[in-house]
Amino acid sequence: MTTEESSSIENLWQEIEELVLGLAQLARTDLSSQKFYSELLDRAVRGMSAQGGVLWVTDAAGQLVVQQQRGAHPETNVGASLNEQEIEQHRLLLREALHERRPHTIEPHGRWSEQHRGVNPLDENLILCPVAIEAHPTPQVGLLEIIHHPPRSFSAQEGYVRFISALCEISEDFCQHSQLQKLRELEALWEQFERFSEHVHLHLNTEQTAFIIANEGRILIDCNRLSVLQKTGKTFQLIAASGVEGIERRSETVQRLESLVTAIQSLNRPYWIMEAEEKYPPQIAEPLHAYLDLAGSRALMIFPLSHIIQETMGDTDSDVAESHLTVGAIVIEQFHETPSSHTILERGLAVSRHGGTALFNSLQFESFPFFPLLKHWSYSPLRKKQLTGRKLLTAALILAALSALLILTPADFKIEGTGSLQPVDQQNVFATADGVVDQILVRQGEQVSAETTLITLRDSDLELESSRVRGEIQTSLKRLAVIQAARLGLNPTDANALQQANRLTAEEEELNERLKSLNEQATLLKNQQDALTLKSPITGEVLTWDLQEKLLARPVQRGQRLLTVADLKGPWVLKMEVPDSEIGHVLAAQRESKQPLSVSFLLLTDPDQTYQGTIEKIAAIAEPDADGKPVVQITVKLDHETIKGLRPGASVLPQIDCGTRSLGYVWLRRLLEAVQRELFFF
Repeated sequence: MTTEESSSIENLWQEIEELVLGLAQLARTDLSSQKFYSELLDRAVRGMSAQGGVLWVTDAAGQLVVQQQRGAHPETNVGASLNEQEIEQHRLLLREALHERRPHTIEPHGRWSEQHRGVNPLDENLILCPVAIEAHPTPQVGLLEIIHHPPRSFSAQEGYVRFISALCEISEDFCQHSQLQKLRELEALWEQFERFSEHVHLHLNTEQTAFIIANEGRILIDCNRLSVLQKTGKTFQLIAASGVEGIERRSETVQRLESLVTAIQSLNRPYWIMEAEEKYPPQIAEPLHAYLDLAGSRALMIFPLSHIIQETMGDTDSDVAESHLTVGAIVIEQFHETPSSHTILERGLAVSRHGGTALFNSLQFESFPFFPLLKHWSYSPLRKKQLTGRKLLTAALILAALSALLILTPADFKIEGTGSLQPVDQQNVFATADGVVDQILVRQGEQVSAETTLITLRDSDLELESSRVRGEIQTSLKRLAVIQAARLGLNPTDANALQQANRLTAEEEELNERLKSLNEQATLLKNQQDALTLKSPITGEVLTWDLQEKLLARPVQRGQRLLTVADLKGPWVLKMEVPDSEIGHVLAAQRESKQPLSVSFLLLTDPDQTYQGTIEKIAAIAEPDADGKPVVQITVKLDHETIKGLRPGASVLPQIDCGTRSLGYVWLRRLLEAVQRELFFF
């Protein structure tokens, strides 16, 4: 052996050693199984300068399938495909190699041994080596097959087998590392689940419970956003969302989400969409596409929040029928990567089970007015003490004095509500026809005059129809000119001239009638095109935020609200909402007073300053608010020049002055009304 050949062999074995050591280092990282086995196969083929290699695994039916491959496939010979018999012999060879569970080299057209029936159908050497394949719940055994030219010596062949064996042994380390990593992840998951189940049952306040479900549930599931909705009647209303302190009830996203969940929960089952083009049931197709277009979710899963009610059936305790009372729903969303549906299903069900029970308990707590008092009394030390006659007399006197104080002491009686500040002169601009927003000529905060062009729409069908009508008008005019010229060119002495003149006259009249109809169509189409130009109805300021992103190049429907213009320099009012159950007190106070009732309110942006106003108008009927609860609209007149930081839609906390009542009634009226409603059915 020459010095050059010796150096070449030394470099080769050094390269092989680096390939093995590099794979051993990768086996102890968090590399995915697909990338690890891809690296294993690449290094095996590269280290032997092989023609190709295949990593075989068994499927659920026990059949060998290709998981990874590089270069030539063993069942496709160079230049010609193997016949069915040769393929079957090769597959038999692979199954025998799996059974033997040890590395071996197979010569061209050779067998594992004389006792085996599988044959290498290729003109190349095969190295077959078992390899551990990472799988759930336990690793399985696959087979690594390397195709290479027959080596020059037996020692070289043995070296190749040792090299492939070393790579395959490293796969066992990778499987052990992966299993250990999964155990660690499972342990961390159980810790998160234990913390979630502890925290979600900690409070009996609905808002706090929903907040915990949304935020800690999102961490447990590992999703981008988790929303919690409460069932009210037949509809669902958003009460919490992860990463959000409060819910904007008027948001279009919120409204579309509520409509979607209401529609989906009518199917009475969990529902999930994983970027699959499916034909959805007709009752959810429209709200689903409407929400996905606005939210941009790549994956969406909806689970009901239910409380399990158990009823024992029969003679034994084991004979139990379970029924579920739905109190809400959770919505799981992914905006970037699409998660594993199996993982989401398991974790989503766990969150929904505990979250449903916790939400049910909090709703039950808040629905029973005496429960807080009873709970406090049950823990009171006074309940366990024996009371003597003197103590009872003393307690009775104290109670009588307290009652007298509550009855005889006057107090201000105020009815609270919710509201916002609005300019009186405020107009919404609606789409006058179906179309696509072509131009937006204004922006939020811009001052506009009446009849100023705000938005232009484009209707492709209308444009085509207008083009068609214009074309027919031009064609008819040209034909009319030809007929008129032909009439002028008739020879009066010609015997057929009269007949030709009558024919041309009839055709001319027909064309004139057609031109009249076409011009009417053109006028109508022009009016329709003019209607696509939306102008400001008043002089004022554009209030709608982010018009370009919301509307530009987007389709709109006739009657859809696009933007709002308001005169901020004119008079302002307070638009107030009072629960329908409270409006009776307001109407009674209004009848007793000769003057409009006074209203005091605080701006949420300036809670240190109290402002005054007077009731201008009370709506005759109640209407449902954003939560579906009946409310009565009240318009309050105010002096807007005295209000600091005035802006449209500014939230306020208003109180209507309804005179005076006894202190006891002011403090306990809701309890008294609840007693009447719940116990006596008044």
